[in-house]
Amino acid sequence: MTGEDDIATTIDDAVLPAAVHLTGEHAPAILAPAVEMAGGRLVDARPVSVQYRPGSDLVVQFTCQVEWPRRGEVRETIVASSTVYGEPPGTVPIEAEAPDGTVLRVGVWRWPFDPSLPALEDAVVSPRAAVMFSDVAVGDPHLEVVAYRPTERAVIRATDRRGQFYVKLVAPATTHDFVTRHERLRAAGLPVPNVLAFDANAGWIALEALLGDTFRVRLKEDRHPWPKPDDILELCARLAPVDSSGAPPVRSRVSDAIAHAQVLASVAPEHVGRLDALVEAFSNAEARSIARRGPTVHGDLHEGQLILDGRDGAPAITGLLDIDDVGPGDPIGDLGTLLAHLTFRASQLDGDGAELRRYIDDLTPAFAAAVDPGELRIATAAVLVGLATGPFRIQHPGWRAAIDEQLTNAEELLR
Repeated sequence: MTGEDDIATTIDDAVLPAAVHLTGEHAPAILAPAVEMAGGRLVDARPVSVQYRPGSDLVVQFTCQVEWPRRGEVRETIVASSTVYGEPPGTVPIEAEAPDGTVLRVGVWRWPFDPSLPALEDAVVSPRAAVMFSDVAVGDPHLEVVAYRPTERAVIRATDRRGQFYVKLVAPATTHDFVTRHERLRAAGLPVPNVLAFDANAGWIALEALLGDTFRVRLKEDRHPWPKPDDILELCARLAPVDSSGAPPVRSRVSDAIAHAQVLASVAPEHVGRLDALVEAFSNAEARSIARRGPTVHGDLHEGQLILDGRDGAPAITGLLDIDDVGPGDPIGDLGTLLAHLTFRASQLDGDGAELRRYIDDLTPAFAAAVDPGELRIATAAVLVGLATGPFRIQHPGWRAAIDEQLTNAEELLR
């Protein structure tokens, strides 16, 4: 852990006494016993992802070098977690006493033995995956990990002789709800992937691969066409009347922002004054956002969730991904989420991102004509505060500068 930003990532949380050690220079000492129990020796550990909810739980993912007796030195992913209730069940428990006498309890696991995703271990080994997915796979599929969020979900891309499909690994108890959402959305004509197979006991769902590019890919590759404002508004309008009974309400974006501001205040205390002012604005808007809850919304609508097919020259939205959070919510939240993600992306592009900024300038008045423009600005600013935590969460070297930039973007919207 080198460099000014890395040294400054330590989280000090009185309710989670292990946090300061998991995010500080002593983290390898916590991981080492778990590695030794498995027969290896920890050579090096570097944090690559931090999931933190102040006063509740912390999950830190490390890229490690581990020496094994027969395999030599191997790169491994190791995860450590601490909660207000102690170590998560199913993990290797590590208990130690801090210099002040506080007892530290941490749970550790190696990829892919995630205690919350029991199907993950088999899903990433081709011969085992072939057995698991025998209803949809031909032979031993080639497997590629697309995403992994410890304790929450993982996504695997599987390729066989017939083509591709995707497998989402989730907590088993949530599987049926996930499938029900897909079925309801497809019945309403929404372009979500078809569920090919699932196992509610194991916690996995196989989904068809949709044709086309994500909007995010087109932005990265600077390829057009991009969706028109009316395309996006029409998609939201089609989503709104879908039956989402039984699904939990989608949290307000401003409620999320208040929680995210707590995280930022913990890791970047130099911005506490700015964060307090933002939280005040969000707190004033929270009740209004909750009162708008009702229509079915996506819950996390950004450029990575939209599949585009421009083969006929029109940037039609032909696919909608990641519907885990679909439910009754504030419709302004989806529009603010997309605007915030595009604003964040524009700030990360080489150059000044002028073309994307012009596109955002086209979207904004179109969205503002469909909803309250002041509330849209607040929702967009709220999502930007959430996105400001991202570079820290993935331990990007420039996370401090990114926080400052996104807070500035949020403040400008609220002015």
